Amino acid sequence: MSIMMIRTRVRDYVESVYSFWRGWLAKYPLLTKIYFLFSWISLIFFIVSLLIMRDSRTMLVQYLWSFYVLLQFWLLCRSKTLSWKQVSLFVLAGVLFVVPFTNLTMQFLHWIFGGNTSDTWSIAVVTPIIEEMWKLLPLGVYLFFSRKATSLSLSDYVLLGAAPGVGFQLFEELSRRWVNNNYSMTFLGGETIHWDVFTLFPGHFEESFIPTMMNVSHPVHTAMIALGIGIAYRFRNKLNRWVYLFPGVLLLWSILNHAAWNGQNQFPDWVMNIHEWTGNGYTTKGFFLTMLAAALFMDYFALHKISQRLPRLESERIINPFSELCNMAVALLQDRKRLGYLLNFYRERRELGFSLLYGNEEAHSRISLIQEKVHKYAMLLGAIGVLLLAAGLLTGLQTLLFEPDSACFACLFDSLQNWWDGLSGWEQAGIVLGAFALSFMLVGFWPAFGIVMTGMGIAGGGHEIAGYIRDPKKLLSPQNAIAVATAVILSRIPVGKGLNWLSDRLGPRTRKVWESIKSKLGLKHKPDAEQNDMPGRKDEPDPNGQKKEPPEEEPNESKLTEPTTSGGKPKGNYEKPDPNDPRPITRQNETADLLAEKGYDIEMLPEVKGGNGYGVKPESNPDFLINEKVFDCYSPDTLNVRNIWSTVVGKTENQASGIVLNLEDYTGSMDKLVKQFDDWPIEGLDELFIIKDGSITRWFP
Repeated sequence: MSIMMIRTRVRDYVESVYSFWRGWLAKYPLLTKIYFLFSWISLIFFIVSLLIMRDSRTMLVQYLWSFYVLLQFWLLCRSKTLSWKQVSLFVLAGVLFVVPFTNLTMQFLHWIFGGNTSDTWSIAVVTPIIEEMWKLLPLGVYLFFSRKATSLSLSDYVLLGAAPGVGFQLFEELSRRWVNNNYSMTFLGGETIHWDVFTLFPGHFEESFIPTMMNVSHPVHTAMIALGIGIAYRFRNKLNRWVYLFPGVLLLWSILNHAAWNGQNQFPDWVMNIHEWTGNGYTTKGFFLTMLAAALFMDYFALHKISQRLPRLESERIINPFSELCNMAVALLQDRKRLGYLLNFYRERRELGFSLLYGNEEAHSRISLIQEKVHKYAMLLGAIGVLLLAAGLLTGLQTLLFEPDSACFACLFDSLQNWWDGLSGWEQAGIVLGAFALSFMLVGFWPAFGIVMTGMGIAGGGHEIAGYIRDPKKLLSPQNAIAVATAVILSRIPVGKGLNWLSDRLGPRTRKVWESIKSKLGLKHKPDAEQNDMPGRKDEPDPNGQKKEPPEEEPNESKLTEPTTSGGKPKGNYEKPDPNDPRPITRQNETADLLAEKGYDIEMLPEVKGGNGYGVKPESNPDFLINEKVFDCYSPDTLNVRNIWSTVVGKTENQASGIVLNLEDYTGSMDKLVKQFDDWPIEGLDELFIIKDGSITRWFP
């Protein structure tokens, strides 16, 4: 069994488990509610623990520092296509997998060779090697299994390297803070671990008294190596295979910096001389920033080369990070709802661009899904969350309005504001930033911002809320009560304008969009036969104002693509397979030969930059003309029937309405595949041919 087959099967198995888990959650929604309840209770307990437990405050301090480091990387990587949630998972991987795996490796080595973890060979030689290599494990696993691996931007490599380093650093430094009373201080060196707000990538190691060397933090080393891997992979064809030595050299340099710091008083002079020649650790951050600047230039230059195939704003002539930052800054000051749209628009556009530029067939299969992502979805989720919060608050408020003995409950809001006003500015800021950082890591920017602003609004407006509770006449009527409460909530939450926008548009249009989304996700059940009319098609009146009679339907058989020749060779030119991944194009050429041999009049269409002019979109590049009808070819090697179906959906929306599905490499259940296509009919699919075991079968219509 080949490595690629193992990769495909493992990935398909994981995806099937994930799909089963999602289906299970959908079947038992109570589990999701319990999880949300547990999350809120945990957050509340943590905030309370900040006031009574020193270790909780210590943990929050280190968490905020690590969060700050990750945020710096996030802001600098302007060409990223990854979401915050994806990067956060890599931080968790650094904590939950890299740290234990590193510890197990070191324990195993000491079990074999003996000695103590404080020995020079352990702390200054083996530990730097193991730590710097194992921090790259999450990146390696992602590159091996992910369909998006070939279409990553160079900034994505930086984030995928930095995030596990942040997680590793978080655990390591938190352990130091809990164990050592004089954290980061030594008798002769003074402060050695530096956490400064106005420092880029804080957490570096350098003695305060007469410093002679430094060591950058874990995220910087790992991000630099990961960026080297990305550059080597990007230019592997333009240069040669020796380019992979570049990330190897960066890895050795990082190990040297790490080892020299750990064993600076025990290493021989020749090792320290090499470390001195490389800058004693002071040149590492500058070199990494130079690499990052070059990577950003290369990413945006590549996007600009295909700018005609990407959506642009009216004011954009050149796709560049400066105009993006300018537009987002203006939106932040003027319209925060628009800022949310811009953040998602720019990220989705970059993902589409790199998929078109560098993606293999697996990455191209995701293009339709990328194009179908609507950035308003995030705002919609935020608005729905506000609606649920408002519903819960108003339910309680309605009860209070008709409860004669509500003054004591009002005291709770008075006490809440008194407690909040009694805190110092630093204490309030610590609680707010802690809640924001924790929420941000779990739910993203806007929901976290909404949670924090809502909490501040309730705590800071306790007297006002208590006044309404004590004297309900202030609200005049239940209708006014609802209006006032809703206005208070919306004024406290940044997505309030988005909720107003949503409320103006609720109705048939919203339902239509929702039904379309469900259909594209495969959540819409197969329609009945009598409901198969094309949506949105209306009978237009003739020039005399009379309604036209619907034309008689021709027999279906006359519209089908059938053999018209006695056999032969396909017209056009065979496409040249990619040396690194020849299978898809090889299967495509074999498909053309088989169709021509079976009597179909087939012409192979060329791959043209900007589109060959035959597809459903100007930039489309379908593969075949069969009897003058346009078809696209797809040869899956996955066993996941849902992924095959999703790719066909994307091809009907972006390539052609006719699909030739070559299943010679598919070894899964044909019955399951047939059931998937039968249960979830595809809008826009006119004809579907199946090639299996040298035979051609029509599956649709």
